[in-house]
Amino acid sequence: MRTIKLTVEYDFPVEEVWYALTDKEALSEWLMPCNIEPVKGHKFQFKTKPYPGFNGIIDCEVLEVVEHEKLSFSWSGGSLKDTRVTFILKRIENKTVLNFEHSGFEGIVNTMIIRRILANGWKSKILTVYLPKYLAKK
Repeated sequence: MRTIKLTVEYDFPVEEVWYALTDKEALSEWLMPCNIEPVKGHKFQFKTKPYPGFNGIIDCEVLEVVEHEKLSFSWSGGSLKDTRVTFILKRIENKTVLNFEHSGFEGIVNTMIIRRILANGWKSKILTVYLPKYLAKK
């Protein structure tokens, strides 16, 4: 499978989850320092710790924005080129169901190694620990 998929339910309203995904200070706090703006065509970067073969910069461009429903952006860094991250939010009463996808992995190294590392991060920490922890303190 070349796509990372995850569905997570949060005990927070869609507006709060949307803010956490689209506000640069919020996203920088729970994910990585960045300069995102939720505007189609906006180019931004995430910055993290570099390691051999990766300078610590992830170049992104906002591809799709539907307020409180969908955010999609490209994700290129290190050997990864033009992968796509998509967050789809669905309101269920006062909760939010987040459907997440990170797609577009090409090549053996990116498919077998980098995708596995990112999948572990998204599933075991980022969307299941860091984001809910951020939402709980707001």
